[in-house]
Amino acid sequence: MIDKTLDNRIPRRLELAAVLTLLALGFALRLAGLGTLPFGLNQDEASAGYDAWAILTSGMDRCGNRLPVLLESWGSGQNALLSYLALPFIAVLGLSALSIRLPMALAGCAALVVFWRYARRTRGPAFGLTALLFLAVCPWSILASRWALESNLLPPLLMAGVFFTARAREKPWSLLPAAVCYGLSPYAYGTAFFFLPPFLLFAVLWLGKRLRPAPFCVSLAVFSALVLPISLCQLRNALGLPAAAFLGFTLPALTEGRQLATSVLGGGGPAAAWVNLRTLGRILLTQSDGMIYNSLGLRNGGVIWCFGLPLAALGLWKSLSSLRRAPLEAPMLAAFCIAAASAALIDGNINRLNMLWLPLCYFAALGLYVLFGLLKKWSALPIAGLLVCLVLFLAAYRGQLGGAGNANYFPGLGQCIAYVEAREPGAAYITDYVNQPYIFALFYTETPAEDFVDSVDYVNPDGAFRQVRSFGHWRFGSAEDAAGDYLILNAAEAGGRAALVQYGDYVVCPGSG
Repeated sequence: MIDKTLDNRIPRRLELAAVLTLLALGFALRLAGLGTLPFGLNQDEASAGYDAWAILTSGMDRCGNRLPVLLESWGSGQNALLSYLALPFIAVLGLSALSIRLPMALAGCAALVVFWRYARRTRGPAFGLTALLFLAVCPWSILASRWALESNLLPPLLMAGVFFTARAREKPWSLLPAAVCYGLSPYAYGTAFFFLPPFLLFAVLWLGKRLRPAPFCVSLAVFSALVLPISLCQLRNALGLPAAAFLGFTLPALTEGRQLATSVLGGGGPAAAWVNLRTLGRILLTQSDGMIYNSLGLRNGGVIWCFGLPLAALGLWKSLSSLRRAPLEAPMLAAFCIAAASAALIDGNINRLNMLWLPLCYFAALGLYVLFGLLKKWSALPIAGLLVCLVLFLAAYRGQLGGAGNANYFPGLGQCIAYVEAREPGAAYITDYVNQPYIFALFYTETPAEDFVDSVDYVNPDGAFRQVRSFGHWRFGSAEDAAGDYLILNAAEAGGRAALVQYGDYVVCPGSG
């Protein structure tokens, strides 16, 4: 049954025009200038991108694992799905910030479409448009879509799974694409293992008699086949077992399981769970975790705007009080509750808690929808206010992440590495002012994975975040120990050194050889 908070008898042509306009806006916000905004490259982007290129060109990641189901990466692992999705883009466009960011940006665009379709199905065309408007301009969604952090693939996958689960009430074979989404989600981010068991149990109970044997059995088989390799990999690492081959893929052995380091699985018990919930509360209230790539702060939009949390509270009240009139909303309500409860298990920041934000956006949009119903002909006022907030957010985003001075994306480092590499140095040095500098040398020089494996010298080979002392002709360490034909320093470190060239925040200085 369609909700009647607003009149849903929108002319089909008008609805289509509004949807296309909002999708065009949302796509532009996620795709325009993607290769240069943010300006530079984050170490996690460089890691996912280089390993994708290495798998494409050699069949193995930088640690020598052939077709790994989980990237060994820094030692404690990195989720592999983004790197595999990037393979065709890298094959066509080459290894660059654009090619590694495109899969994430396109996933963000796809999430807009699925979000709109789900909202339209639950409460009708008017709410569908409201939800699409809110998510299209949502700061968290824009930020998450524009940088290649592999874990941020999880929310679009879970959103698609929720949509197909709801659709399965009427079309039983919709369980199959839902199973694919759920089966792939642990390859996007390991926190999916916290979410999936209770949610899948809910889905089975909620669908109840509407489940049909054939689609259910086929979907269960597909889900099981997809989730088995990553489950075995995580289990083997929990037991401390060595790397193993499985159906042509590698189940790598990590130096430390990432879930142990970032969740209550690493110890702490109820006290740690309470601390994690307090962290969630602080993030919700402040709309920030102190990391600029996740949030520009409450003044500049935060996660879902300063007014997003009150709207979400209003939307949750509306959902709970009218669930009988919108029964397809139950999976989203369950997803919200399970994601919020899972936060107790996670040492939280915005990207680690990312399974929560799309459900929160949904209920904030529902609160906005209720507000539109109350304001009636004055509904244009909050829309105008939202667009003004968007303009202010975009100005802050471009100002903080669009050029030099952006410490999290190391602007100018890539150009400095290319400058040095073109001169075929006997030895080149990058200081540890850069987080994991070796991965940028690998990325921008496209060093073959075999050469890295053969020549790498780790400072702490068993560490959760291994530091590289050297590989090939590249050296890494403190500015005080810098030695080589060329030195790449942050401009703040250069002091009185003569600079051959400066790009962004980084300079190339002549070394002592």
